[in-house]
This record gives sequence, C-alpha cells and structure tokens, in this order.
Amino acid sequence: MDEKELLQLSDEIVQSLTKLTLGEKPGFLSNGVFKKLAGHHQLEAIKTAYIELLADFRGAYDNASELKRLTDFRYRIVELYKQ
Repeated sequence: MDEKELLQLSDEIVQSLTKLTLGEKPGFLSNGVFKKLAGHHQLEAIKTAYIELLADFRGAYDNASELKRLTDFRYRIVELYKQ
C-alpha cells in the first residue's frame, strides 16, 4: 500500500466512524468502509486508537513527533481495518 492509498483509506475510516457516531446508517450507495465498519470485529480497537489520538491532540501538528504520531495512527487503523 502506498502513501496515497494509506491516506485515502485512513480518511475513509475516520469519516465513517464519525458518521456512525452521529447516528448515520449506511445506505445502498455508501462506500464500502462505511458499510463494513459498524459490524467490523476490530471496531472497538479502531475507536480506542481514535480516542487516544484526539485526547492528545493540541489543535495543530507543530513538530515532527506530532506528525509521526498522526502517521502511526493512520497505519494502526488501516492495519486494524484490514484484519
């Protein structure tokens, strides 16, 4: 998986998680990630990873270590989603 694919899939996971949290339900034309996430066996782990990222987020990514944390988060949720 290249960097562009990683960014795209991790964005879809986060957007789908947000939609589910706000009470939206996937429809016939919804993307595959949104359709699968509600029943995904790693949903709790994906939610936990996102909660941890948000808990430490200070409003911006100002240095390399903060950007690394974001990148590590992206890799983690994609890894969990693909399991």
